[in-house]
Amino acid sequence: RARDRFRIPGQVATYHDLASRPTESSISLRIKGLADKGDARTAEEYLESFKRSIAERDAGQGDEDDGGDGSGREVVRLRTYLPILKHYCDTGDAPSALSTYRSMQSTDGVIFEPETYVMVLACLAQNGHLREDSEPLEGAMTRLGFESACGPGLFDEVCREMADDCLEITSASARRLSNAFARGFAGGRPRGDEGAEDGEDDDDDGGSRSAVVSNIEEANPLRDMPLSRHSAGPNEVVACRVNLDRSTGVCPVTSAVQRLILLGPDERSRLHDDLLDLSAEQFEAFSREDGKGRYARDELRSFSDWLARRTGRPFTAIIDGANVGYYMQSFDKGRFNYHQINYMVETLIDRGENPLVVVPGKYGRERFHSSHGQVQRLDREEVAIMNRLAEEGRMYRVPPRCLDDFYWMLASVSDQSSSSSRGPEDGPSDLSFVPGDDPRGRFPGTRPMLVTNDQMRDHKLELLEPRLFRRWYGCHIVNYSFTAFVLGESVAGNEIVFSQADCFSREIQGNDTGG
Repeated sequence: RARDRFRIPGQVATYHDLASRPTESSISLRIKGLADKGDARTAEEYLESFKRSIAERDAGQGDEDDGGDGSGREVVRLRTYLPILKHYCDTGDAPSALSTYRSMQSTDGVIFEPETYVMVLACLAQNGHLREDSEPLEGAMTRLGFESACGPGLFDEVCREMADDCLEITSASARRLSNAFARGFAGGRPRGDEGAEDGEDDDDDGGSRSAVVSNIEEANPLRDMPLSRHSAGPNEVVACRVNLDRSTGVCPVTSAVQRLILLGPDERSRLHDDLLDLSAEQFEAFSREDGKGRYARDELRSFSDWLARRTGRPFTAIIDGANVGYYMQSFDKGRFNYHQINYMVETLIDRGENPLVVVPGKYGRERFHSSHGQVQRLDREEVAIMNRLAEEGRMYRVPPRCLDDFYWMLASVSDQSSSSSRGPEDGPSDLSFVPGDDPRGRFPGTRPMLVTNDQMRDHKLELLEPRLFRRWYGCHIVNYSFTAFVLGESVAGNEIVFSQADCFSREIQGNDTGG
């Protein structure tokens, strides 16, 4: 009777489909019921029939059903396919799992989660299909279009697709993969074995099976994966958790290097346009008036156009003026300190950079309300610094009510086309990547560098595409530290220390270890 209770949703869905037109929700319930009973083939037939009916309905009705906005169109989703894929993976039917995986990839509306890829990889790994000596999976190359039908090549291909779609996997997924590799490579010779057992020749099977070394042990799925520190041996299969060296990105087990993946031209352009849109959305949310966002977008675009039109040396360092001005100023006499901004500008110039300071508009006045809740009046020296930076074209005042974050973020991805397209007589472009052994002692990395200690935890930035934001952050952000000024006074020997926010991109990567 308990089993009958679980059949009720499927029976209701069947009655619904007999009485009226099937929907994605009703089909999902019927598919789940069939998969739970082990009849994944019939579930697939139902799903393919439903997909054909959607295509025929769309072709016959056009936009009549939804008023032209697509809101009434049925869409097959991940949840519709998942019971079928899970059944094939749980039963070890890798060819059928790969076939379903490909069908899901070609279906509009199916948005993969990281766990979906992990499910497929775990199925392949624990059933031995990722070993070099495994048999090719039937139809993987000819029918499904994979470049490899088994072994490391198939693993690399699925991982590349996962990396293109996902930034990271959870620790639970990592444990699942590690355990799957432990089962699938259980026949690998443990490290320390000097030869095959009972005098068997390592080369009897061509050397592929016995050459593999596996020290992976199954772990309790509820416990954290232990850290691994031993250096991997030749041809050793590795599936473990490590601490990467933060300054080099080198894996202590495989010696593979996590790279800092730079933003390409298309990504920079997309981030530029996303910031324009985001500035409008945030301004409207702040002002609570519809249609007011155009003002913020137009002002930010004006700043972008100014960067593109100006001639001379391109700006190679963008300074978050508010962040530097308030740095370590939480003491009794702390204030927005132009002496600190001036110190940062002079230090960057001495190190071969051409800095631009971006400040909220109110800090371009002699009197303003500070973030400490008080009215602050600049002294004579601070006014002189502010005016000199403005006259030299080194300071940009953000218009009233506009968020300065968007301005210094946009400046970091601006091509500065007029200033960076100088002739050969002007020397190389200052926006080129600076290597670690720069003869002028410039800070290594991408240009323009963005000098800030802002942790970028503001909810408004969550609207940006995560991969785009992470790559931008890793490429351009440079943190700093120095001893805070008290008014215009600083300790003797004060020095600014710069540090890269990330030396490698925190996302799924594949690297050739040369092994």
